[in-house]
Amino acid sequence: MKHMGLRMNRNSEGSSMETETVEVRSGSHVASVPVPVKTLRLLPHHLRARRRDGGYALILVLAAIGLMTFTVIPLVNYMSDSIEENGMHGLRFRALHLAECGIAVGLHPQVRPGDPVLKQTLGSDSGFTVTISSEGARIPINYITDSRFREIIYNLFILWRLTPQEAETAVDGLADWVDTDSQMRTYGAESDYYKERGYADFPRNQGFGSLDEMILAKGMDAVERMKPDWRTYFSTYGDGYIDLNYAPQEILMAVADVEENAAQSLIRERSGADGIPGTEDDKTLQLNQATQLLGMDGQEAQSLNSILTADHLTRRVESVGRIGESTYKVVVIARRQDDGSLNYLARFEE
Repeated sequence: MKHMGLRMNRNSEGSSMETETVEVRSGSHVASVPVPVKTLRLLPHHLRARRRDGGYALILVLAAIGLMTFTVIPLVNYMSDSIEENGMHGLRFRALHLAECGIAVGLHPQVRPGDPVLKQTLGSDSGFTVTISSEGARIPINYITDSRFREIIYNLFILWRLTPQEAETAVDGLADWVDTDSQMRTYGAESDYYKERGYADFPRNQGFGSLDEMILAKGMDAVERMKPDWRTYFSTYGDGYIDLNYAPQEILMAVADVEENAAQSLIRERSGADGIPGTEDDKTLQLNQATQLLGMDGQEAQSLNSILTADHLTRRVESVGRIGESTYKVVVIARRQDDGSLNYLARFEE
């Protein structure tokens, strides 16, 4: 702080007032404040010093408030956002824990689809819901080199309103991807087709490692366009069988090459008295019962006997845990062994 000299100002009554200009510096900023000299002179020296000390204190207080405005308040806002975000993660973690509990229940060998224990409520807003199904409800895509599976898949694509040529192209493209030779099928594709499109390592000439890999095969773009949820109809974990006690209507129609009413007849029978699939009164049909309900004659059923089953060994368990509005889904695929133990094939979260 520095004195800059004296000057004379006129007041409103025509009298003069002698003031002293005080220069206040704060960083690069300078402010000049007029102070009445008379006032300063009338005060004792120790009071004038106290007044100056009070001015210093005021400046420090204002500076502290400014510092808080620009640093502390944003920090508080950040901490508030972080606490809220961590709270959401905490809810998701608890929902995951509940979903895992549901998986443990669903994998118990004595628990069947529709069992009341598969839906649990804990408190007012938490719990889990479990769905048990057979992986045999889906077409085992890695067995497409079998002509019977190729025909079933072709029938399915036709049901999805692909043209006959589009359906044949997709089926042959999938089969050429899986088979181990370099001989191209009528509408399929081998290495030359993929090299022209920048894929030197295609086809893999082995089974699909994932359902997403299927989209790379020739002709699957048409399937994606006509049936975006096509992945729910295929499996890479199948063992070469289709389970007629769990297969959805479209797969039943494709297997037996029948109309909708025949497939619905089988679904009604296996759904039990309430007519609702996945409930406690569901029936487990014998294979010959299922084929008869589909309207398949003895010869036709016999020709497909080695790829059909009514008791698939691979179980798919889907468990959804929930805490309030937060949910977490876990899916486990496990195959039952002869001794009753389970061989875990896959686990993924959604």
